[in-house]
This record gives sequence, structure tokens and C-alpha cells, in this order.
Amino acid sequence: MLNGLSFVFVCIDSNSARSLIISNLKKFGVTFIDVGLGVNVVDEKLIGQIRVTVGTPEKFDHIPNRIGSASTDDDEYATNIQIADLNALNALMAVVKWKKLCGFYQDLNEEHNSTFTINTGQLIHEDHTT
Repeated sequence: MLNGLSFVFVCIDSNSARSLIISNLKKFGVTFIDVGLGVNVVDEKLIGQIRVTVGTPEKFDHIPNRIGSASTDDDEYATNIQIADLNALNALMAVVKWKKLCGFYQDLNEEHNSTFTINTGQLIHEDHTT
């Protein structure tokens, strides 16, 4: 089903399924955006990161370092905690990146990985093509 597509958003909780999907997207040369969210409790408060990772036929080499394939049991996200705001921010970051890829927004750095750290408010862009 993935062969012949021009673009895919990958938004799935299962790392094993994500790994299989992304492996095939890379094989078929399909551009994709994968999102991830991980939260944990420290001092009775949530900490964690939101991630947006892009794979393009021009740049897939960073994917193994950014997107895990192993299942994790220590993430509070798996407990079905209600964090709609973080999911919404993650989705919004993905859509903005997609609009950059489409040429709607200027993309001077062509970052292929962005992370937002919740407790520090830090936004990091990495894995540039330019």
C-alpha cells in the first residue's frame, strides 16, 4: 500500500509497526514525517519531549539515530494519560514542517529532526541538508 505514495504522515504508538512502515517508506523512496511523544513523571510532574522527524529520498541516514524501533515500557504515554495539548503541538509541528516541504513556508535550514523539551521549553532543530 505504501509503494507509489508521494508523502506519508506516520503517527503510530507501536515502535515495531513504525519501524516496519518506515523501512518500507525508505525502500520505496517516499518522503514522510514521523512524530513521537514521550513523557515521564518526575516529582509528580510530567517531563519529556515531542519529536518531528522527516525522511526524504535525499536524507534518510539520520533515521536510525532519531526513531527508535524497540518497545518502551517506562513511558507514561503508554498509560493513556490525557495530554491532548502535547499531541496537538506535535501535530502542529508536523503540519508546519509539511508546509515547508511543500514550499508554502520558507525553509532555510531544511532540518530533518526537531524536538521540543517540555520542562525547559527548548526547541532544537537538527539533521540539516543545507
